[in-house]
Amino acid sequence: MRQDDELISADRALVAALANGDTGTAAGLLDDDFTWVDINGRILSKPQLAQGLARPPLGTEAGLAPAIHHYGDVATIAVDRDKVFVLRIWVRRGGPWRALVCHEVSQNLTAAPHGPGRKYWDNPCKIIPYAPRNADERDALASWQQMETAVMQHDAETWARHVADEFMVVGAARQHSKTDRKAVIEEQKRTDANSAPAPLVSARLFGFPEAMVMTCEHQPFHGKAAQVSRVFVKRDGAWLMAVSYQTARHDAAVKSI
Repeated sequence: MRQDDELISADRALVAALANGDTGTAAGLLDDDFTWVDINGRILSKPQLAQGLARPPLGTEAGLAPAIHHYGDVATIAVDRDKVFVLRIWVRRGGPWRALVCHEVSQNLTAAPHGPGRKYWDNPCKIIPYAPRNADERDALASWQQMETAVMQHDAETWARHVADEFMVVGAARQHSKTDRKAVIEEQKRTDANSAPAPLVSARLFGFPEAMVMTCEHQPFHGKAAQVSRVFVKRDGAWLMAVSYQTARHDAAVKSI
């Protein structure tokens, strides 16, 4: 069986199990570090899902054409319908494909409260609450920090050098490709808009030879915390962001920092 066939077979089996409430089959397809971010920003672990499966918002996904990207032992599968978006991140750790992340975003919900942004901010551009455990983590995070600094400085060209061509960012108010996001940064420069990225609160990184998975939480300057899932890909020795899904925690308190 080809790599694509193995991945797609596992993904279809997981989607069907979730849609049908088949706990045993679903659990067997999940990595031990699996996390599910639902459309309300709630996080469920593998043991929590085993106690009672959440039903996927897109059901069996019949008729949908997934966007699939391979990064060695990491793969992403993204599907959407009617402003509901789902990203599944699959990994191989010396065995078959297992789902590490399922991240949902809905653009149909009432927007989480938020206030004005800031033009400048150290975190995550200079200081982050995470100590890299190895050179790959250090370099991937450094690339991300340079990318975020470029956003804050409205430097679209520098930002683009840290982003993969297939890049996609999805949140409650946007679905941007690399071209879309670059245009937004250029427009922010023209209008001198506030654009400091929301500070990073916590993070977990999962490293593989060709990719890095990052699950984390950000706290906007005024509003509800957001859960974010990202994948970085290593190309020609450089770490590039390939995808970022972002969901506000609707059960979180509104904070100002």
